[in-house]
Amino acid sequence: MNHTHIKDRLEQALHRGRHKATEEELVEVAAVVIAVVGEVTAELVVLIGELTERVAALEKRPAK
Repeated sequence: MNHTHIKDRLEQALHRGRHKATEEELVEVAAVVIAVVGEVTAELVVLIGELTERVAALEKRPAK
């Protein structure tokens, strides 16, 4: 699943006109949203880990 695929799926879901979404369509949209949240969470874990390492390195440096 890539950025373009996710964007296209969400665009399709948002622009259905007066057509009410079926339960299957809602499940598909929910799956995409959950995938996006999962990817963002994974990225945040990496970012927080990197920031923690940088802070630890800065704390070990002698003061100027």
